[in-house]
Amino acid sequence: MKKVLLFSLILVLISAAASAQIRPRSRVSNFRPQNNQITRGERQEIRKDAFRYQVMKRKAGRDGLVTPIERKKLRGARCETRRDLFRFKHNGRRRVI
Repeated sequence: MKKVLLFSLILVLISAAASAQIRPRSRVSNFRPQNNQITRGERQEIRKDAFRYQVMKRKAGRDGLVTPIERKKLRGARCETRRDLFRFKHNGRRRVI
């Protein structure tokens, strides 16, 4: 009886520790703001930029090596997308949705 109780206690502790782990962030979450903060056209522009970034990333890693020039281009594209997102969210327009 003690062995069964001890085994179940250890199993519960392990499952509690595993459920406390932080889940990785979705790669799309950076490009998806709340729907009521940007207009439809702005949202489409962000999605197009996100798609273009993924294509660039896939092409850069195709040969198994991302060169420093490719890395710089990828970083520039990502920064530009984030800059656009900030600009869209903070352009001060009142939106009726």
